[in-house]
Amino acid sequence: MAELLTTWFIPGKMHCNYFLELCSLVFMVAIVIAYYSRKKFPTAVFKLFGVCLISVTITISCDILSCYLLDNADRIPLFWCEAITELLYFSQIFCSYLLFAYIFYSIGKTLRFEPRYYLTIVPSVICSVIIFTNCLHHGIFRFVEIGSGVYDFEYGPAYFLLYVIAGLNVVSTVIYAITFRKSMHVKLIFVLFTVIALLLVAIIIHLFQPEHLLYGIVYTMAMVFIIITVNDPDEKVDRISKAFNNEAFVEYINNQRTERQRKHFIVFDIESFGMFNEKFGSLYANEVLSSIRKFIEGVNKKTYIFKTHSSRFVLMLRNREEQLQMVAAIRHRFSSSFNVKDKSIILTINLFYFENNGAFKNTDSYKDFVTRTLPTLNFNDSNFVELDAKFMERINRDRRIKEILEQCLREKRGLYMVYQPIYDVNNKEFNHFEALIRLDNDELGFVGPAEFIPIAESSGLANEIDYFVLNETCAFLARNPQVGILEVNISCAEFFNNPSSRFLKIIKEHNVDPKRICLEITETIAVKYPEKTKEFMADLGQYGVQFAMDDFGSGYSNIARFITLPFSIAKLDKTLLEESKNIKIFFDSAVNLFKSLGIPIVIEGVETETQLATSKTKKIEFIQGYYFSKPLKEEDLQKFLVANKIA
Repeated sequence: MAELLTTWFIPGKMHCNYFLELCSLVFMVAIVIAYYSRKKFPTAVFKLFGVCLISVTITISCDILSCYLLDNADRIPLFWCEAITELLYFSQIFCSYLLFAYIFYSIGKTLRFEPRYYLTIVPSVICSVIIFTNCLHHGIFRFVEIGSGVYDFEYGPAYFLLYVIAGLNVVSTVIYAITFRKSMHVKLIFVLFTVIALLLVAIIIHLFQPEHLLYGIVYTMAMVFIIITVNDPDEKVDRISKAFNNEAFVEYINNQRTERQRKHFIVFDIESFGMFNEKFGSLYANEVLSSIRKFIEGVNKKTYIFKTHSSRFVLMLRNREEQLQMVAAIRHRFSSSFNVKDKSIILTINLFYFENNGAFKNTDSYKDFVTRTLPTLNFNDSNFVELDAKFMERINRDRRIKEILEQCLREKRGLYMVYQPIYDVNNKEFNHFEALIRLDNDELGFVGPAEFIPIAESSGLANEIDYFVLNETCAFLARNPQVGILEVNISCAEFFNNPSSRFLKIIKEHNVDPKRICLEITETIAVKYPEKTKEFMADLGQYGVQFAMDDFGSGYSNIARFITLPFSIAKLDKTLLEESKNIKIFFDSAVNLFKSLGIPIVIEGVETETQLATSKTKKIEFIQGYYFSKPLKEEDLQKFLVANKIA
């Protein structure tokens, strides 16, 4: 606002020195040309920064023009002087608002959905209306003729609004930067406060030396700082393929809320690319990657192309039609060879494509999505696989279950325990129980452990669930001394985290006899990780904790290795109760094996009189199943025990 603090080029009076503004304008034009000639990352922040560059260039241009026009007011209609000055004031207000908007977008907010931005946009709009209607009311400024073709500049009564509104925008920017500093790049915070400090210095200098215009220099320095720190387009481009890099992909996915999200995706990997690189060398490999990017851009220039891995590309397209056209083009292109330098190279890719309707909202959910997706795809049948709506629905459900599990563990609600009685055939009583975890959610309803436990294990939540289960079951045992032994399922993830000390700590905190706890370990895990399992069992077994081999007969175990582990109970899977002749033979063999080893047996899944009779005939010690009771909440279990004369 340099011209507001001085008299405009009136003969015999002070002249404004806008040489520095001219230098700034030259720099800004060069910056704008360089910025728009480079490959720009297609996000709102980068697009908004481009608007900032143009706005600053216009502001500096208007500042220079206003000085020139007023200096030559005797030859140029006064209308142009007023119009350019109004445009200058508007651009200055607009620049202060753009600074706020840029910070707002940088912290992941969006002007489309965030109502708080009205605190700045409404005053800025009102001020802009006052500026552009100044010729009617002269509230901001006016020109007074003091001689033939010579005009003096005077402030209007509403002139202070320019400072108030610009100051409001700057203060709002600072408040948001401080409030959401954890969401902002550290370099951006530094640039922001540096720019504000430079503006204050420029204002102070201009107050004492009003003939000097310094705001263009400050604006130009600000734009340069932002480019070299956080808004350099080259930092988002893979230097080999010239596609957008993984950093750009992370930023795009994490800030989808501020973008017009593209929902149609294509993901493909070059098969055995590492071996290809070793065989032909990096020069050939780099040329191949670049050729792939050029080919995709040749098919559709508006495709967003990301290279997220050494040989993985992620394509984002605007609609289903473009997606299918691209898949067809890629299929056709990779059916023939790539001519790279002096070689003709055949490449094989594994590609899947889908419409993303919420399958991932950030890079963590994207990685989880890819981790879950790739093992389920059979590329042996086809190298091009479409993930249909049903598949995506399941992925969305898995993602939502993971989020709900995290929330349940964090808020200590939603997850709860139930307890299923196990009948002691010899003593004809119920003093043996199994603890089972359940998940009930307002949104998804009841979710069975067969669904959410694998999700928890693949998401790194299994440990926390195990600690939750052990805490709940130990508290249950402390409240119910009449319960003899409680069987508790644990995750295979625990074997790799040496949980013995934490398990013992939880048991001691509840003052529970370790002998009342029996940890269940599945046949599959015991065979897959025998050494870790043995170490885990030895650590806790010395304190009296018992172990049950769970679901024996459900897999294809190495029985010899399995039975060498120190189990005190064997739980036979309910599938062994089927009527198949071969299954009956295996059932008899398993029962005889454990009888000879002196290991008591629990048969699971007993639901009918026939199954009960079969179990008793085999002289199995413990029987579990719906024939006696379904899993019960603690209050219902109390009633069951009373009814069966246990409490």
